[in-house]
Amino acid sequence: MEEMENEPSFVESPVEPLRFKVSTMVFDALEEMYFAGRHTDVQIIVQDKSFRCHKIVLASVSEYFDAMFLSGMRECYDGVVRLQGIESSTFVDILDFVYSGKLNICTENAEDLLRASALFQIKLLHQKCEEFLIGHISIENCIGAWRLAKAHECKELAKKAWYVILENFTDVCKTEDFNFLDADEMYEIINDDDLQVTNEEIVCDSVFRWYRFDPENRMEHTSKLFEHLRLPLLSSEYLLNEVEPMELVVNNQKCRDIVREAISYQMLPSRRPDFNSPRVTFRRYANMEEVLVVIGGYNASNERVADVLAYSFARKTWFQLMSLPWKLGREFSACVFGNDIFVSGGSQKLDSLLQFRSDNNEWVRCPNMIQGRRRHAMVAVGESLFVLGGYDDNQTEESNRTLNDIGEYAITSRTWSKCGELNTPVRSTTAAVSKEKIFIFGGLLADEKETNIVQCFDTRLKTCTRVDNLPYACKLSRAVVCDKRVFIVCTDGNVLGLTEDGVCKPVARIRHFNRRRFGAIHHKGNILLMGGECGTSVFRDIFTFNPDTEKSCTIARKNVPSRANFAGLKLILHKKFLKYEIKFDSGKISNQTVHTS
Repeated sequence: MEEMENEPSFVESPVEPLRFKVSTMVFDALEEMYFAGRHTDVQIIVQDKSFRCHKIVLASVSEYFDAMFLSGMRECYDGVVRLQGIESSTFVDILDFVYSGKLNICTENAEDLLRASALFQIKLLHQKCEEFLIGHISIENCIGAWRLAKAHECKELAKKAWYVILENFTDVCKTEDFNFLDADEMYEIINDDDLQVTNEEIVCDSVFRWYRFDPENRMEHTSKLFEHLRLPLLSSEYLLNEVEPMELVVNNQKCRDIVREAISYQMLPSRRPDFNSPRVTFRRYANMEEVLVVIGGYNASNERVADVLAYSFARKTWFQLMSLPWKLGREFSACVFGNDIFVSGGSQKLDSLLQFRSDNNEWVRCPNMIQGRRRHAMVAVGESLFVLGGYDDNQTEESNRTLNDIGEYAITSRTWSKCGELNTPVRSTTAAVSKEKIFIFGGLLADEKETNIVQCFDTRLKTCTRVDNLPYACKLSRAVVCDKRVFIVCTDGNVLGLTEDGVCKPVARIRHFNRRRFGAIHHKGNILLMGGECGTSVFRDIFTFNPDTEKSCTIARKNVPSRANFAGLKLILHKKFLKYEIKFDSGKISNQTVHTS
């Protein structure tokens, strides 16, 4: 018994540590046999060098060699494999990795090793090469790294290289590699909304340099790339001096049309709200941003508000802008000219005209209207504002309070003049511009009856004519211009269209729509609607409606202010004014934080 107790006790080792010891022993032995040339059964010939290797070793780390040795090809029997498209020095590095676990990688051989590891399907080596290249991406080599990564399924390398391209585009576009991009790669870069450039001139300059590097072979490709250049966002001077005179533009009708579109956008500030083009899209890191501006009106508690709110379409967030100088009350009118907003009349100050200067986020008072009013329409044409019809509470006779007066405000000279009269006095009407003519749709007459008449005021001739009848009488409708097409959204959800010959007819219907004093504007070819009231209920929603397909798409239902009798307009603002992020509780502002985007 004592002898047995003195015998040493044996504890079996865990499997994994033992497996590790055995695998290390095998690995060391294979390395020694490779360098000694023992038991090798395949000869690999690369360029002018021969390498004696073990099939089992190559097949165990490479799916390429495993498939080759199982295929029944000649190499399986004669033991000689000739490899093409690889340097012998690269194959030496691969064998060092396979037999010794040595990674001989540097900036000079990393790309060759990556390509070889992808060819031979050596996953671990492929991973290590990708990690090395990720750590050595620079402005000079990011395009090459991006193209290499796409060709060899290196997702992380492609992701990092793409980020460097976008973040440093101003410098990347001047590198040698940029000149050798193909057209599809160029399209992919310039079309990315995350491209970090301070202005679109940088993008255009880079594309034009790329074109001039090989104009003979790139002319056709460049004309197609023109569709994706955001030309309307360029300055007028750049368009006229740099783009329009280009031989490429002069000789290509499609390019000329795209340039003409951009020049029209710059030269017709009164029509910018109606403009629809994928080329008017601001990038994520641009200084400017497109927003929906909501001005004044009444909230769900029937309280007048002086708030001016901006909804960022990109960030789906509300911001607070400079408030109105006073609460406008009911039935004022507003329109956009260029990148400013003008607000006229309203129940509080019938003859007032305010201007929101977007460059400074400030409100300024303009000269008062000659004829005060509310329930009127206001539009911008050329370099002027036109106020049409409406209701003047200060008239002593009720029969004279519904107006036929048309006032014109010359924006540059800041002067008012009476420029004409409507055929029929109306109020609670809506108006839209088509080819310098103002169309006025329906409204209320002096005798309180709704009307279906359509009037047209020619801003050149200063004459007004009755051109058609709506299918039915309506008031408080909203006219919207989308791609030069005029639509009238009625309070019952019916949508009417104005044909080129001035005829109004039903074209669509918004389902479950029954509200008045709502907002309606053009947005990316669709009609954007928000707010409004039905009885005592005030709506809190924003959605778009396509009059061709009759499909609606909700933009926001939560965190939306309740508003009626307000003005909703689309504007382009500098991001520095979008600092104060706000949220809503039951349609009211509940908190405010400083936004640091």
